[in-house]
Amino acid sequence: MLHADSVSLRISKASQILKIDPAKLTEVLADEGITDGEEGFQLLNAESTTIEDLVEILMDQLTTKKLPAKAAATALKFPEGSPEPVQKEKAGVTEILVTRLKEMRPIEQWEDRTLLETFAKDRSFEKEQELNRRSKGQKFIVLKQGKFEAGKEEIDIEKTLELLKMSRRLTVPGTIQNGNVFSVVYRVTELNLNDRILEICPICGEALFMGFCEKCQISLTGISDDACAYMHLVAKGDNFNKSSSSDRKALVASAGKGLDDLKLTWPSLMQTFDELKVTNSLPKLCIIQNRPSTTIADPFYVGGKRNFGHVRY
Repeated sequence: MLHADSVSLRISKASQILKIDPAKLTEVLADEGITDGEEGFQLLNAESTTIEDLVEILMDQLTTKKLPAKAAATALKFPEGSPEPVQKEKAGVTEILVTRLKEMRPIEQWEDRTLLETFAKDRSFEKEQELNRRSKGQKFIVLKQGKFEAGKEEIDIEKTLELLKMSRRLTVPGTIQNGNVFSVVYRVTELNLNDRILEICPICGEALFMGFCEKCQISLTGISDDACAYMHLVAKGDNFNKSSSSDRKALVASAGKGLDDLKLTWPSLMQTFDELKVTNSLPKLCIIQNRPSTTIADPFYVGGKRNFGHVRY
């Protein structure tokens, strides 16, 4: 709901005092979060927003004259005919404003819940590091049940807050009972996608361990990304037998000599490779690890198949 003395009307009056285009003042105020709407109206009327604040904004960007700036600031702050600030608005809108103002504080001063809830939405590195500091580097993140896209897993806020508090005085276990299931507990840094990328074998697609593919029994250490991409094209071809140890070893031996040797050995794929290279479309042989939400049925669970995310091409 817009007010009779809405932000746009105050801007019009203040612009007349400053003798400027209202659009310029609108733009400057919008940069400070004062937009022509309910939230902007509340921010302008907030007790924390003073005449001095508005004068400073106006003189910083629109005028060098202090008296016109004070008159314009007064027109922005108070409705016509009232010497007092307008009354506070509905509690719901006020709560939104209070939350916004709280979030303007240094992140170190945020409450645990506010910090965790905003991190759950944006996964920002700054919030990740602050949560990691508060937890002393311990595990405390619990995910909700269900299947989610890697990087978009939903955090169980209540259980996670409980473990965050526990981490300050106790050692948090890696698995906890959460209702009828046993949930894996993660460090907050383990949700970071950059730390969840694993290279995969260009022949079979399994994850590598320090450059070694257990399934193919081959090592790709020292082989370039381009050579691995060429290997992947060869392995997809009809003339290559993935189950043949001799074929796998021959391909690795050629790749070890470099991309030129691969092109000489499998020249039919040279044009396809070059076209993909030019268009930056070569396969990126990596996967993003999923974070299983729960589903550990047995408290003595000690293993199981690894669950990975999608292959990125």
